[in-house]
Formats: sequence, C-alpha cells, structure tokens
Amino acid sequence: MTRARAARTLAAVLERRALAAVTLASLLGLFAQLLFFHEPLGLNALLVTALFLAAAWTQRDPAAPVRARDAWLPASALAFAAFCMVRADAPLLAFDVLATIGLAAATVSAWSGVPVSALPVARVLAEGWSLGERVTLGAAEVAIPAWPRLRVARRRFDRVSGYVGGIGLAAPFVVVFALLFSSADAVFARSLENVFDLKRIADALAEAPGRLLIALAFAWPVAGAMAALWRVPRDYLTSRSRAMLAGESATVALVLIAALFAAFVTLQLAYLFGGRDTLDAAAITYSAYARRGFFELIAAVALVGALLFGLELAVQGRGRAYLGAALTLLALTAVVLASAWYRLDLYQQAYGWTELRFYATTAIAFLALALAIFGWSVARGRMSYALQPLALAVVLVALGANAIGPAAFVARANIARVLDPSGLPADASRNFDADTLVGLGGGAIAELVDAFPRLPLSQRLYADILLRIALSRVDEDRTPDWQGWNFERERARVALVRARDELLR
Repeated sequence: MTRARAARTLAAVLERRALAAVTLASLLGLFAQLLFFHEPLGLNALLVTALFLAAAWTQRDPAAPVRARDAWLPASALAFAAFCMVRADAPLLAFDVLATIGLAAATVSAWSGVPVSALPVARVLAEGWSLGERVTLGAAEVAIPAWPRLRVARRRFDRVSGYVGGIGLAAPFVVVFALLFSSADAVFARSLENVFDLKRIADALAEAPGRLLIALAFAWPVAGAMAALWRVPRDYLTSRSRAMLAGESATVALVLIAALFAAFVTLQLAYLFGGRDTLDAAAITYSAYARRGFFELIAAVALVGALLFGLELAVQGRGRAYLGAALTLLALTAVVLASAWYRLDLYQQAYGWTELRFYATTAIAFLALALAIFGWSVARGRMSYALQPLALAVVLVALGANAIGPAAFVARANIARVLDPSGLPADASRNFDADTLVGLGGGAIAELVDAFPRLPLSQRLYADILLRIALSRVDEDRTPDWQGWNFERERARVALVRARDELLR
C-alpha cells in the first residue's frame, strides 16, 4: 500500500510539473511572438532570456543543489542578451545570440543538479547530448504526463470549453463573411467599420502564421528544457578515461614538434622581431611580411592546443620528459602567437583597422588565455577539466569585445589616422575608407558624423555623398518600436538626423 501511494504521489507531482511546464512554455511562446515578430534583435533578447531563466528557476527541484561556482552561467547569459540591445555589429550579434542560448542551456543543466563547472570533458559532452535530446523532444515530453490534468480541466469546464470552441470555430467564417458583405454593401461596410477595425483584423489574420511559427519555435524547446529540470541528478563520475596512448610515443611526438617550433621561432627572432633593417636586408617589405602567414600562425597555435588537449586525455604515464616537452612546446607556441600579434599590429599600422582585424585581435587574446589555461592544466594534470575555463575565457573575451564595440572602435581608429598621421610609418597608407565605415553602420556612422567637421575637405566631400545615401535608405524620423530597441542603431539614427539638419546642407 505504501509503495502504491508513493507511486500515485510521484505521478501527481509529475502531472503538476508537466502542466506547469506546458503553461509556462506556451506563455513564453506567446510573449516571444509579441517581441520578435517583424522586430530586429534588441531589448527583446534580454526580456525573453530573463523570462526564460525566471521560469526555469520556478520549475527547478528545490532538493537539487545550486552550486556557487556555476553562478557565472546565468549571469553571462543575461550579459550577452543585454549586449544584443547595445551592439549592432552583425558578427557580434550572431555570437551574442549563440552564447546566450548556450549559456542558458548550461544554466538549465546546473539548476537540475549537474555540477557543470566541475565535470570532466567526457561528462560535459554527455550532458550536452542529453540536454539536446530533451530540447529536441520539446513539448512532446511534457504533453503526455500533463494530459491527465488537461483532461480533468476539460471535464470540469466542459460547458465553458464548448462555448469557447464554438467561438473559435465560427470566428474565421464570421470574419470572411463580414469582409464579403462589406465589399458588397457600402452602408454595411460603414456600419461595421464604426464598430470594428476591419483592416486591423485582416492584418492580424495575415500575420497569424508567422506569429504562430515564432511562438512554437520558442515554446517547443522551452518545454523540453523545463522537463530537463525534473530529473534526478545522476552520479557524475570524475575519473579519467582509460589511457589509449603510450607515454613514450606522446613524448617523442612532442619533442619533434617542439624542435620544428624552435626553428621557426629562431627565424622570427632574427627577422620579424629584429626590426626593419633585417627585413630590408632580406628584400622584404614590412607590409608584405606582416600580411603573409598571419592566419597560418593562428591555425598553428590552435592546432597545438587541440593536440595537447587530445594527448592529455589519451596519454598513459605522464613522465618528466613528457611534461617538459609539453611545457616547452607551449612556451614556443606563445612566441608564435606573439609573432602573429606583431604581424597583425604591423599590418594595422600600415593599412588601418577593419572589423576582421578587430576580431583577429580578439582571437589572439583568447588564444593567449587558452595557452595559459593549457599550461596550468598540463602542469597540474587536469586537462580533463580545462573545458570550463576555456569557455569562461571565451565569455570574458566576448564580453570585452561587446564592451568596446567593433564598429565604433574601427571608425575612431581610422578617423584618428586621417586627422593625425604623424605617428604612422613612412610607407603607411593614408587613405580614408569612408565606404567601409558607413557600411559598418551603428556606432561607425555616429563616429563619422561626430568627426565630419574635422575631416580634410576631400574626405568631407566624399563622406557627404555617403551620408546622404545612408539617409535615403532609412526612415530617420521614425522612432523604432520598443521591442527591437538597440543602442547603436538608435545612435546611428539620431546621428543621421543631426547630419541632415546641421551638416548636409
């Protein structure tokens, strides 16, 4: 009897939670279509993320532990969602959206009792797969346990539900007939328009498929995420996976690779870091040497990280020789990364900043943090737990890039080159690419408008043409809807209005 009662109690709890999940997911889907239909990314991203996290918190099992070391996950999700209403750079916005989704998913795992920040790599991948299955199943996983509660509600309100169903069945026919009669008789049309806004009703019907698609796209995975919060936390093992590679083989491989890196670093110290004289002696221009091989060096650094990551997870018997070779390779890789940064800096001095060079700089910053993390992980023998620090490094670098603002930064730096070229190398380009700045939009346009009166006359004339073209493409007097409000887009709109009224006459 006790077991049967316990089973009935568990079933009742599951039904209540499933019904709550369906309700919350439906409400979030409804709210999402109000926020995102025909609206750009902006304030809506922060609102829907905050609502999702609040709903997930209400659905978590109070008995599941919430670990302080996982607090960075929801905080970072909200931070990236907030930057969606600050920055207008398309690549940065895409990353912010993906980061928000990933961190929100990791938050669900953490709130279900999984120690996300303390899992080894294999368990992180297993947890990601499990959560992916739950999200893919979505509402299908909660609809079945919620059905008994829905049936009870339907029986209790059977008569009311019949009335509501009749209204729903008649509504589209009533609208169609009303439109037909209005078209056939002007007096009827005028009378009906005094009571109803027929155009608004017709527009609402035309928008219905798109709004329904957005609502389902949000509600379905949200329901699956809510279901993931109910499970009993599993016993996550933290032991190392079985070694598959002999320590001697790994040591020899690292020594040979380190020898190749040492030869390359020697050339870098002699030529790239040796200054202009050494390059002139080799008949190589600074700009050509800086341009060549940058992305190859970045790829080499990333490949070293992947190699060490794989070796640490598979090696058997980490001896002193292996440890020394791994740390030596990391040190040489740091010099290669410094070479890549130096090349990028030389190229930037010669030709100025672009968005691609800005993102390349952020990639170098992340790789520098990654090398430090790998060095610590190799020295401590904790490479299995390096995935979370790497993710945190990505979060820190991305938050820094959002705080700086690529478009505005590129514009300020390139405008400064034109206004004061005294610090540039003798063979540096002095051209001002106003086309690129206007194409960046957002903060770049605002910076260009601010600097417009100080530009040289020739540059000002061309910028005048470009700003007029930009003005013709936007409705500068229209205040954007609050759902898609974005700081940089609004800043660019206000700057264009000011340019029209004060500068472009």
